[in-house]
Parts: sequence; structure tokens; C-alpha cells
Amino acid sequence: MVVTADCMLGGSAAAIDIAGWDPRTWKRLTQITFDLPAPAIFSTVDARALTPMIDLCRQPGSEGVYDSDSMEWAVPRIRAMFDRDFTRMAVVLRGSGGDETHVGFIDRQGKLTDLTGGGDSLGFTPREENAAMAPDGSAVWFTYETSDGKHRIGSRPVNGAHTLTDQGPATDTNLPLVLVGQPFRGVQAEMVHLSPDGSRMTAWAHGVDENVFDVPATSTALTADTAKHPKSLDGCPEAVGWTGPQTVLCRMDQLGQFRAVGTDPGAAPGPVLVPANDKENEGEVISPDGKRFIFNSHRASDPTGGFMGFYVAGTTPGSAPQKLTVDALNAQTVFLEWR
Repeated sequence: MVVTADCMLGGSAAAIDIAGWDPRTWKRLTQITFDLPAPAIFSTVDARALTPMIDLCRQPGSEGVYDSDSMEWAVPRIRAMFDRDFTRMAVVLRGSGGDETHVGFIDRQGKLTDLTGGGDSLGFTPREENAAMAPDGSAVWFTYETSDGKHRIGSRPVNGAHTLTDQGPATDTNLPLVLVGQPFRGVQAEMVHLSPDGSRMTAWAHGVDENVFDVPATSTALTADTAKHPKSLDGCPEAVGWTGPQTVLCRMDQLGQFRAVGTDPGAAPGPVLVPANDKENEGEVISPDGKRFIFNSHRASDPTGGFMGFYVAGTTPGSAPQKLTVDALNAQTVFLEWR
């Protein structure tokens, strides 16, 4: 099943539509709608906070909050807002005033739970953002600022008293948070894709030159100091994900020529997978067997007005990309997962 997300805007309200599709027929199999209540932040007009909800609901020309809005970067952080079965969605909420932000979640029945509440100490303004849902739906993880100005990764359980548990160091940059591994660990980084065995990951962070690493043993922001067994994949500025145990699908240049790149020492990039064109192509998801991937195509620097459609292509050369002809898919649609 292929899972997509769309943000439906109406005045000052919004809702997130999650749909599951049969990749053989492109018939819709399931649909879930999460209505966003008034405190939920989904645009920079509401409040400037780090949340992938702004990626989902951004309008053409509006301001983002992360370093890049290309799909290779946006898909992992948007997917992190939901649990494994899309029963709960993590959100960042406007507080009672000023720069106060809370974290919480919305369930399928539309119930909002503010996990932060009134803060943890008298007079301290909560600043919690980058909300990510644990894959089992048990907790919301986030980045936060302590009363003495330190940046940390924390979590709050969805049940009980929602007490804050500190999980590890964060940075004061605009990096998102995703969860990896079992037990869950928070990683503050962009473009995080786990290898099939869960031991390695692609990622990007400020001041880190490499782009493949060991998955950290504890929650942390990715930095030059915390990166374990770093490796550079030559010619892989944008990682779409893993097609095999030691192969990463990469967007090789700004206009979107895709190649498979081996992670073994000395491995050379494979052949180009998409015919030469003058469009900008962005990779979104890879099939579970690593043989196909979905990308969107648009005129350069015009992802909305210049949207040309979604395509399915092979991760080995020899087959032409096939355009998806599904009326419900549009320039605002984000492919989250192919399971």
C-alpha cells in the first residue's frame, strides 16, 4: 500500500487527509482525516515554530521553517508526525501567549490532547516544537528549550500525567526530529532514511560533511562530534532512501537525475534512471522491495504552478517512468510511505 497526505485548507481551519492506495490499480483502499483544532500550528501566519505541519499546509509563496522544502528532505520529517498505523498525529500548539508552544496529538476521533499543559515550573514559558509521534503511538517526542537556555530532546507519554522525560541533547538550529530504532531514539537531522537492517542511516546536518552514518545508540542531534562511522556518498546531495542493504537511491543534481549509489568503499554511482529532461524531479518514496520509486515532476523552481505530475520509475535502468493518472493526486499531495 502507498500512503499519501494532503492538507485541506478552509479559511482559518485545516484538516490532514491520509489515503492508502493499491499501487497496482491506484484505487483508494482507505482514508483517514485529522481535523486540526484552532491551537494547532500549520502556517507561519499562526506562529513561527518548527513543525512539519507547515510543510504539508504551505501555500505557494509562503515561508517555510526548515532549510529545504524538497521532497527528499520533507517526506521523512512529515512521516514522523504519525504513528505506524496513522491512528495519532503529533502537533505543535500555540500556547497562551508570546512565544509559548506546546506539543500534543490528535486521534482519529478528532480529540486533541495538549501534553505540555501549563509548563513544568512557575514562570517558565514552555517552548516545545518539532513534535514527532512514537511509532507505537505511546508518546510524543520533541525538541525543547530548558529554563537555562539549553536545547534538548524530550518526550511525553500520551497516557497518565504526560510528564516530561529528557532524552538527550538537541541543537538550537532549525533541524527537525525523527525517531529511529527499537527502543526508540530521537535523531535531530534532515533526510533521515534507515537502511533495511536498521543499522545505518542517511542524514544531513549543519557542519557535517558526510551523509551516511551508524544509527546512534541514544537520542541526539547529528553533529560532527556525535556522527558515528561517517561516510560520504559521492554525488548524492539528496537521498531518497535505500533500495538494498548497501545501496541508496540519490537525486544527483538540482533537476533530478536519479541514480543508485553503493555504500561500499569505492562504489561508483549507477546509470541514470530517468531520461534527460528540463523538469525538476524530486524523489518521495521507494517500494518495499527496492525496485520502484515515486517522484514528482515540475518546472524548475515552480513546484505548484508548474506541477507536471507524479511518476513511478524503476531503480534499475531499462524501463521508462510511468505517469500516475489519479485525479485525487495534486501538487499539494505528499507521498509518505510505500509499505
